Formats: sequence, C-alpha cells, structure tokens
Amino acid sequence: MKYRCAMISLSLLLVFLAVPTFAAVTAAVTGKVVVGTQRTPVAGIRVVAYPVDTQQLRGEPPFRSAVTAEDGRFRIELPTGSYYFIARGAQLYCFYGRNPVTVPKSGLTEMNLALAERNPVPPTVESRGRTNLLGQLTYNGEPLEGAVVTVYTDLTSQLKGMGLEMIAPSDAQGIFAAEIPPGTYYLVARKRNSGALMGPLRAGDFFGFYAANPLLIRQGELARVAIAMLKVPDQVSRLADSLFGETSISGKIVDTAGQPVAGIRVLLYRDPMMLNRPLYVSQPSAADGRFILSFPNGGKYFLTARDTLGGPPVPGQMYGRYLGSRDGSVRLRAGQKLTGVELLVEPLE
Repeated sequence: MKYRCAMISLSLLLVFLAVPTFAAVTAAVTGKVVVGTQRTPVAGIRVVAYPVDTQQLRGEPPFRSAVTAEDGRFRIELPTGSYYFIARGAQLYCFYGRNPVTVPKSGLTEMNLALAERNPVPPTVESRGRTNLLGQLTYNGEPLEGAVVTVYTDLTSQLKGMGLEMIAPSDAQGIFAAEIPPGTYYLVARKRNSGALMGPLRAGDFFGFYAANPLLIRQGELARVAIAMLKVPDQVSRLADSLFGETSISGKIVDTAGQPVAGIRVLLYRDPMMLNRPLYVSQPSAADGRFILSFPNGGKYFLTARDTLGGPPVPGQMYGRYLGSRDGSVRLRAGQKLTGVELLVEPLE
C-alpha cells in the first residue's frame, strides 16, 4: 500500500511538472515629462501606474519608474493591461489625460506627460450661499472661465461621463462652488471650447485633475481646492489614428443622399443595444465626412453615429448605425486598421 501511494504521488508530481506555467507578459512604457508651452523636459519626476481595477489612486503605487534625469525621459515596465499613469514631483503633477491606457505586448513609446502645478493656492474668497466645496481653476497661473468640474464618487466610471454631479461653469475668476453630501470624491475639470458637456476633448480644450484626489468632504466644513489646468495640444488631432490604441476603424459619414456630413461622432460598443456608455468615441467627422476611431483591442464591436452625446437618441437628432453586416457588427484583430466603413445618418423621427 505504501509503495502504491508513493507511485501515485510521484505520478501526480510528474503531471504537475509537465503543466506549463505562464508568467505575465511584461511590456515597457517609455516617454517624457515636460512643462510649459515650450514643453521643457523636467528632471526629478517619477511616473507611477495603477491598474485600472484599483480602488483608489492613493497609497503605494504597484509600478513606478526611476526619477527622470535632465532629458525628462522615463521608462516603466509592467504587465500588459490597462492602467492609470500619473507623474509626480515635489511641485509638479500630471494625471495623464488619456487615462486609463491599455498597454499591449509591444509596449508604448513616446508617452508625453505634461506637468501642471501640484499645489496651487486655494481661493480665499467668501463661500457662496449653501456650499461646502469652493474651488478655483487656473491656466498658467491665470483664472480659467467656463470650465466644468465633474464630481465622481469612485473610479467605476474610469472618471468619464457625467459622474455624480456637474458643477456650474467657473466664473471670470475661475471660481466654482457646490454643495455635495459628505464623502470622498474625485474632481475632474474640463473646458470644451465648443460648449459641449460630453465627448472627447479636442485640441485647444482644457483638462484638469485635482492633485490631492480623492477629496474628503466633511460634515459642516468648507473644502477649498485649486486645480491647475492644461491645454490639450494639437498633437491630439494629428494622432487620432492611434490616440487610444493601434486598432482602428475609419471611413465616412453620409446622409441619405450620399453627401458627407460633418460634426458626427462615431461611438464604439461591445453590446448590440448600444445604450450604455460607449467604450470609445471619435472626434467629430470632418467637412468631407471622414472619421477615424482608435482603440487598443481586437474583437466584435458595434458602431453608431450621433451628432450629440449623452442620453438615448431623441427625435431630430442625426443618428445612424453600421449596417454592413447581418447583425450590425464589425470584427477586427488587435492592431488591424479597418478602412472604408460608411455610416449613414439621418434625423430621428
């Protein structure tokens, strides 16, 4: 009996040893941290990364780079997947505007992180009525008017969409104020020059992330905050074909007469109903109706085209779905660039 048990144990051990083990694929992300309109490289900055499923963007980061040298360049190695990238220095800070970012097996190169002031001075003006949150938005040290601060309760939405609340646009002094229930929140500020409240930021728009996120709002206390904003560079438009990944769909938006339609965004979904928040959204179509939408992974997707974002489609809105397959889907391999896709839009009735 002992001999038989020993043989069984040995057999199990051999089976276990024969099973291959798969280590996580590690990729490298490289780039540069810069500051100012001249995009000057900055030394002494560390770039860190938190997995997309992290609970909060505080505490010891699981992945970090060495401190940058005079050329501002960094390198960080981590398993493939999606991450929030943040650059931190004593006085400067950056929450990467494209977060979260999917890192493929081939890694990523030339990730440019533009730094803003980490600890701008909070406003000293008097609170306005029933408010427990008072803040100021600045760009290059000057007040920024017309920016909207979105309040998120956690990272579930990946800090996109409408969040818990959208605070009224900042005034001429860059001041914003709100009353929200006590709790912990993430504050993200955006100014779209088009006046839209939703959709990807375009070149010339502004973005800001409160460096001390998440913010704790206490009962009976006034929280004063300040957010230094950054301007979205022209590079965003030039890199539309790979802005969110190496996989892309491009084509043309047309009306029922076959004429090109400008100002239409293409939305990418996993589910055929296409009613929840889209995975990715394109920049508005050009005057010739051309669009391009990039994303990281291959798979089966559904496309819709709209002239406005937020909420279900409504009568009068320009709207259309991809009809180039039996179930309205497209299939791509990771890294594939699908071209010649045509989307027809017309006013909903």
